[in-house]
Amino acid sequence: MTTRESYRILGVKAQAGWEEIRYRFRALAQKLHPDKNPGNPEAAAQFRRLVQAVETIREHRRRAPQGEKRWYRTPPSPQDDFFEEIFGLKPEAQAGGREAGPDFRYDLSISLVDALLGKTITLNVPHLIPCSHCDGSGGLPARPAPVCPDCQGQGRRPLGPGMLRRGTVCRTCQGRGVLPPTPCPLCQGRGQRLKLQQHRLQIPPGTTDGARLRLAGQGGEGFGGGPRGNLEIVIFVEPHEFFSRRGNDLHCRLQVSFAQAALGGKVRVPTLRGYQIIDLPRGTQNGRLFRLPGAGAPGSPLSPAGDQIVEVVVTTPAHLSPAQRDILEELARLGKEGLGMAAHE
Repeated sequence: MTTRESYRILGVKAQAGWEEIRYRFRALAQKLHPDKNPGNPEAAAQFRRLVQAVETIREHRRRAPQGEKRWYRTPPSPQDDFFEEIFGLKPEAQAGGREAGPDFRYDLSISLVDALLGKTITLNVPHLIPCSHCDGSGGLPARPAPVCPDCQGQGRRPLGPGMLRRGTVCRTCQGRGVLPPTPCPLCQGRGQRLKLQQHRLQIPPGTTDGARLRLAGQGGEGFGGGPRGNLEIVIFVEPHEFFSRRGNDLHCRLQVSFAQAALGGKVRVPTLRGYQIIDLPRGTQNGRLFRLPGAGAPGSPLSPAGDQIVEVVVTTPAHLSPAQRDILEELARLGKEGLGMAAHE
């Protein structure tokens, strides 16, 4: 079945969002479902084509290039499964109870220096693992566990006859279909325990604030023998008291005294990798900028390394010693005499 034909069967445009497709599917499925049309093979055939049409659209959008995915108003998520939501059914590819585990997110704060230079960090991330004391059952039954009275051992609440009989996961038995008569003393009947798991994470040089690092297969445990989910590390870069990042360039403000600015000379400037020397010319003005090539964020194959931009801030002392006051007064007097001589000339 082609994608164009699938949109025609659902009666929606190719630009339709996923919610519109969901709504249209729900309306047609309720009308054409075999349980609603017993003895009507034509309705059953139309229902099968309807299910196939939605699966075709979902697969098409899942495989679409990234730019095309942005074009859809509501891109489908790989976790989106409204067959199960509406009818308690799963697509054929997920039949048999095998489901991937949940994805976990871990927020990590690092310093600006670590983000720029890179660093190997050891994380202790909490994970839910099956309880070894009860083998994940949640209980220690002395005899066969009783069937859950709410779902009749199906693990899902019944909604109706035929294909509509399975609904959402039963909360009473958590989808197991049976009740643990004696809660496990180690996991209190939950079937899972919290365990800290160590991960060694390599922070690449030049990492930016908000970057996401993905550790495949390090998320939650799968269901029914399914694969584990993923662990996503979200990086938050803390502000630095001296440096600020703008693209790959680092900006800083260097305070110098009035005498240093007036007389000039060499001053040390902190950088990511130690100190560099700047030679201030005589009469350096407040706000003058100096550039240290290559002293900024590391480069990549797509962007060159940044520079460090140093802004000179000339400071004026708030309190003067008698000797400092005498020197400044003498400078002021000499300055006035110089102005007077220039006026006579």
